[in-house]
Amino acid sequence: METESIMQILLIFTALLMLLYIVKAFTGTASKDEEEYSGSARSPEALYEPSDEAISEMESLISKLN
Repeated sequence: METESIMQILLIFTALLMLLYIVKAFTGTASKDEEEYSGSARSPEALYEPSDEAISEMESLISKLN
C-alpha cells in the first residue's frame, strides 16, 4: 500500500468518528454517567451571607473607584 492510500483510509476513519460524535452530541442521548443539572443551588441560604473574602474584595474595588 502506498502512503497516500494509508492516509486516505486514516482520514476517512477520523471523519466517520467525528461524524458519530457530532450525531451523538446532538441527538440528546446522555450517557448514564452524566447527571441532569437541575439548576437549583444546593444551599441557597448560604448565598445571602457574604464571605469575608467577598467583603474585602468589595472594599478593594470601592477604594479603587475613589
